[in-house]
Amino acid sequence: MGFEWFDPEIGMPMVSIADYGITFSKSAVKILGRPEYVALGFDRENKRIVVKEVDEDYKNKIPFIDKERNGYVRINNRDFVRFVMKFLPEVNFTSKATRFLTYYDEEEEMLVIEMTRPLDVDEQNENEKSDE
Repeated sequence: MGFEWFDPEIGMPMVSIADYGITFSKSAVKILGRPEYVALGFDRENKRIVVKEVDEDYKNKIPFIDKERNGYVRINNRDFVRFVMKFLPEVNFTSKATRFLTYYDEEEEMLVIEMTRPLDVDEQNENEKSDE
């Protein structure tokens, strides 16, 4: 049977995105395979961020695992977040970090972040209502 078992020690693979960059949960780091370098991409049509392991010779590589702290990895990259915000004005990364579930695409060998389904959207809407 094709069961996947939940590991309560590391939780769901998530990323948090804020105006300063992207933070990968312990589970997301594990699913990526703790790579030395990654590349960040954005699929405008499907509104997805993708993260793929690359080697040290890749021109646009970003150091990854050397930024690990307590199992989490944070990539500080304001320019990439601003680039994504240009195409997703409905998601506000400037007020606080927004969390997204991720999944690993085995065929493409990359972590996929679905930007159309933030986990915190209900919480953000409640905060906006209370600010009025």
